[in-house]
Amino acid sequence: MEAILKSIFHMPGIIVHEISHHLFCIIFGAKVTDVCYYNFRESSGYVNYLRPKHLYQDVLISTAPFFLNSLLSALVSYPTVINKLSITGLESLNWQDILRIIISISIGMNAIPSNQDGLNVWNTVGDSNMNVFFKLLARLILAPLVFLIYFLNFGSSFFKINIVYGVCICVIGPKFIENVI
Repeated sequence: MEAILKSIFHMPGIIVHEISHHLFCIIFGAKVTDVCYYNFRESSGYVNYLRPKHLYQDVLISTAPFFLNSLLSALVSYPTVINKLSITGLESLNWQDILRIIISISIGMNAIPSNQDGLNVWNTVGDSNMNVFFKLLARLILAPLVFLIYFLNFGSSFFKINIVYGVCICVIGPKFIENVI
């Protein structure tokens, strides 16, 4: 039963994570060869695509969940955090507000690109037809990003950084949106 509930909790975030990869593939004209938005057995998904024309496009496709999941997480929790929590506190929350918060946290905690996303960024440089100097330069520039992706995934496994990030985006994201607008 615990595995089923965990799978259901992660589902919205994983689906949005994969949709963001797919959407950026469409934006950059990268041909998508296979998609699985959610696999119930593994609580995961994937988007397989042919490499786009430029390196920056592949980097953005691989890191798209960070941007879209974070934004959508903040937007989902916006009505609850701004209209209810900021004014009346926890006692005014109904089941829809609680569901919004749960979905927002799920989406936010799946914003961190996966290790496979980091590997895609790294391999794109190696597979490209750039000369050796530009490959080395690109790897030097992208190494901190790839390291950060691996570090965050490692931290998510042991320290639950992804949950902390999801909660922060759920609570702080709407206030950030309100200040920007």
